[in-house]
Amino acid sequence: MNTDYTKYTADEFLRDDCFLRSELYPTKESHTFWSRLHAHSPSTAKEIDIARLILRDLRNCGKKRNLSPGDIEMLREKIDRQNRTHDRRRSIRLLGRIAGVAATICLLLLAGWYVYLPYRQSGTDYQALMESFKQKTENESEQVQLVLSDNRKIDIDGKETQVDYNEAGHVNINSGQIIEAETESMEMAYNQLIVPQGKRSTITFNDGTRVWINSGSKIIYPVNFEKNRRELFAEGEIYLDVAKDEKRPFVVKTGSMDVTVLGTAFNVKAYGNDPDMQVVLVCGKVEIEMKGCKNILSPSQMFSYNNHTNKTSISTVDAADLVAWKDGYYPFKQQQLSVVLHKLSEYYGITFEWDKAIDTLTCSGKLDLKEDLNEVLNTLEKTAPITIRRTAGDIYIIDVKP
Repeated sequence: MNTDYTKYTADEFLRDDCFLRSELYPTKESHTFWSRLHAHSPSTAKEIDIARLILRDLRNCGKKRNLSPGDIEMLREKIDRQNRTHDRRRSIRLLGRIAGVAATICLLLLAGWYVYLPYRQSGTDYQALMESFKQKTENESEQVQLVLSDNRKIDIDGKETQVDYNEAGHVNINSGQIIEAETESMEMAYNQLIVPQGKRSTITFNDGTRVWINSGSKIIYPVNFEKNRRELFAEGEIYLDVAKDEKRPFVVKTGSMDVTVLGTAFNVKAYGNDPDMQVVLVCGKVEIEMKGCKNILSPSQMFSYNNHTNKTSISTVDAADLVAWKDGYYPFKQQQLSVVLHKLSEYYGITFEWDKAIDTLTCSGKLDLKEDLNEVLNTLEKTAPITIRRTAGDIYIIDVKP
């Protein structure tokens, strides 16, 4: 792609065959190209977001060839919101392109190019969004870090941190530091909260929804929730207590599934390096959508998916134990020791090695995640018949006592 897109406007993107084909028939190469361009140039990213917004609303053109006046007016309102810093004449010119773009998309559909669109439901590209934020946070802090849409990065000290949004959109950190909200934030602008291993955080949005973010996890969320929808993007493990709003369902997106609710409490676990993903429902009801299939959970049920075997299952579980991490501890009841060690490795970012004798051991108890790693390991040695030693290479060797 030799074209210089850095000065393109949204209407020029909508007339560009390469851009349209990349959106309607994405490849790994095109995805990488547009993600890098989006992350490199904020002004160009703004134009791409506007173009994608229009494409999202024209997706059904294969079934509906002509846009009604109501459709045009709805697009006008969205473009005005997205384009509030530009003059009115440009918005009108952009609307003038809609009919032509709709016809182009319909031709692409008829040609068979519309195989897969990664913009599920709300039209946001999960993978592209994560990729753009990875480029912003290549040198991640050892502290919990809040990355704002204007690229400001705020390190938050503490093993357990708290981020709260008030009605004005201002951010309160650990009940002290106040960060002013962006005055001209776009609807498509996003913030990110990164929680490194060994730490946890909570975030409360101004609608009352509260999210707990576990060790080694991150969430990306819009500066402003949409009027008819609330959504965030998660990688890792989070627990949500969603404020009920029947007019605005809440959607949690991961790389493989969407979880939709109106008002409920549930846990989502989807680490990028772990093939096993779970959704645990504490109360209420959630709908899980994955690869075109939908599953509905009832309280104390867990949905599991393994992306290696491509198998799913729903089981009844002790939900309270599985979400206890949000309160700062891991309970174990006759649990295999290898499972406990895996959880500790995941939480603290450390490596364990042990022989097969460990696989026969079980343990019961409770590990306090508020304690330092050494204190947690000392507790584990008292709970199970094992000794733990640390090597020079920062590997923890587990030996079974004779």
